[in-house]
Amino acid sequence: MPRRARRRLYASPVRHRPSILARAHFTWPARGAGLPAVLAALSLAACGSSGSGSSASSKTAKSTATGSASAETPALCTAVGAATLGEVGQRIYRQAAAGRGVAEAVGRVTRSPALASAISSGDAAATRTALNGLLANQIARIDIVKRGRVFASAGTGPAIAPVRGAIAGTDASFVLSVQADDSYLKVARQVTGAEILLLSGPTSGSPGARRLAGTIAGPQPARIPTRGTLEYKKRKYATFSLAGSVYPSGSLRIVLLVPHSAIRCAGSAAQTHVATLGHVGELIYQEEAGSPYVQATLRHIEADPGFQRAVATRDLAATRAAIVGFFAAHIHVVRVRVYVSQPSGAQRFFYDLGGPYVLAPVHGTLRSAGKVVAHFSFAIQDDAGYMKLAHRFTGADVLMRTGAKQVIGTLDPGPASVPDRGTVSYRASDYQAYSFIGEAFPSGPLRISLLVAQR
Repeated sequence: MPRRARRRLYASPVRHRPSILARAHFTWPARGAGLPAVLAALSLAACGSSGSGSSASSKTAKSTATGSASAETPALCTAVGAATLGEVGQRIYRQAAAGRGVAEAVGRVTRSPALASAISSGDAAATRTALNGLLANQIARIDIVKRGRVFASAGTGPAIAPVRGAIAGTDASFVLSVQADDSYLKVARQVTGAEILLLSGPTSGSPGARRLAGTIAGPQPARIPTRGTLEYKKRKYATFSLAGSVYPSGSLRIVLLVPHSAIRCAGSAAQTHVATLGHVGELIYQEEAGSPYVQATLRHIEADPGFQRAVATRDLAATRAAIVGFFAAHIHVVRVRVYVSQPSGAQRFFYDLGGPYVLAPVHGTLRSAGKVVAHFSFAIQDDAGYMKLAHRFTGADVLMRTGAKQVIGTLDPGPASVPDRGTVSYRASDYQAYSFIGEAFPSGPLRISLLVAQR
């Protein structure tokens, strides 16, 4: 096929939106630097617990610094695993407080002539109308404040990470949030595998702390340590707490409860850190490949009457229109490929539309009048979107390869070879690798490697 025609075939008629983030108003967090100090402190604490100068303590300290394969204590393993996932949770929160989406939302609010005019005229109804036009499926809540009182509002429901600013040319200010409580809970749970609690009050461990939201049903534990071990409903958890703010103001404590059974001990503290981040990378991939959202999208496409009719009648124009409709709808689809059924039972390629490099294909069946007329594959995420998610949530560099070819990566061209686990050197830097196999579109292995820089 000529190159120009190929580009037309795969050109998606809508702008790409990273799937997890688009569904929860997420943008990219800045890279955090708090975990190395946590690891160092945990390593020193583990060393001291065995007595000064002990052989076991020396080995643990050495393995933490170098990544060698000496065994760590169970307590150190759970603490490192929880701290690593805590850093991921912090990254998710930080982008809600200061990420690109916040800057975009603040820019819309502060540059809106209609909003400034409505505020200046003292028209609360017109101000609310202007605010509703600025939400853009991104701002969860916003208040306009004049003389210390709320003048107009838009958006509903509990939110976190409030941001404040002034409306130029008026005597008003604003407070807004791009992160609803339930969106943070959903994404943090999916990405870390931990249970999450959002608490208000002076400290997360105090009996007076009030539960705002959480992924655990029923009453919260009576006392939750900021960091440590908690037994709740006959399960043991490692806890890690983060500080934040609720909307419109007030302290917030985010508590991650990491099941002991889910923590991956991998020899040393440094190796456990890498294995935990690697598992986060796998969870992000699994979310794109088989989450309840993906299954609901599959059912939606299979039941779409226009798509069924277009494929059953072999109408290329109508098939394209139906797929474009999926792209434009609130469901998130980045590519669809259709194979029609032949009388022999074989499948023949019929149509393909969407981005050229996508991953995690999901397969479905089209029926018309009770008969199978076609099979199709679709994806809700492309390679670039996954790479950005994994990189921003873990801080690791991400490489994606089919065979010896690198499809995309945060390191370009990247190391010549990357082990499944172990050390790799690239451009005078050393990394610890964690690799796993996903699936390219429409089929075939896609090797995904996370490289964690050694410090």
